[in-house]
Amino acid sequence: MTFDIIGWGALNVDRLCKVNEFASEDGETFIYEEAKTCGGSASNTIIATSKMGLNAGYIGKIGKDSNGMMMKDYLEENNVDTAHLIIDENDETGEVIGFIDNEGNRKLYVTPKVNDKIFNEDINRRYINDTKILHLTSFVGLNPDDPSIDTQFELLEELSSDVTVSFDPGMLYVNRGKKFMDRLIDLTDILLINENELLIATGLNDFDRAVEEVSSKVDILVVKRSTNGSFIKKDDEEYHVGIFNVDTVDTTGAGDAYNAGFLYGIINNYTLKQSAVIGSYIAAASTTKTGATEAIPTIDEIDIDEIINSKI
Repeated sequence: MTFDIIGWGALNVDRLCKVNEFASEDGETFIYEEAKTCGGSASNTIIATSKMGLNAGYIGKIGKDSNGMMMKDYLEENNVDTAHLIIDENDETGEVIGFIDNEGNRKLYVTPKVNDKIFNEDINRRYINDTKILHLTSFVGLNPDDPSIDTQFELLEELSSDVTVSFDPGMLYVNRGKKFMDRLIDLTDILLINENELLIATGLNDFDRAVEEVSSKVDILVVKRSTNGSFIKKDDEEYHVGIFNVDTVDTTGAGDAYNAGFLYGIINNYTLKQSAVIGSYIAAASTTKTGATEAIPTIDEIDIDEIINSKI
């Protein structure tokens, strides 16, 4: 196969605004620092995997505006293949406005724009079948007639069985309900989800029961548990992996960075536990600067063996 991993999801330019604290209801506060960075959950993960040395590509849609060109340039600067990036000359690139408080907590507001306009005929079948892992994330689906979500499902249903599907659904898909999530899970090999999303997706309030329900439907279940680390399950294998403590500046994209480290491990035949430790390290590193990918280390800047032997 040509690629180690190809990503497919929304492409957004993030406008990140730092505040001392979030405004209360009917309250008011001020922005003391602002930055504009490239984002989108799947692209964050793919850029991180490329920085770690994987051969990575991307499927997504941008407008022919300054934000779109900024996004395309950033992918290419990070050695991500953009040969099948879709450029729409008549619409605008997606955008996220994010607010980050002094503790690194965040609130994000998405304007999907052209992201929701990916049609079946936009996608080259040969390209998506030419990878070890196809990593997907959510679209907003602001209007019922927007095609991107249907396109995602249609192509997954005809995808080669040789391609492993990893999916991080995020709250946007989880909030679509159990029927939607059950369909998604049935098409997924590696499910990367946080604890709150898992409980909502199953309609259960017990972590163990939720794990039992979902883990039997996927090859690998990864549950990201914030400061409690992560839980990984495959058949009878189960692991709890802790976090690396760092001085946190911005948690934007930390879950995406974890995905990158974990999938890097899987592609390079590390064990599940070792892959999770790599994921935890990359997630922690990503929080040390503003932006989702700016702090991701390159493979030359880290020692994988030292990371997996860390006591966390």
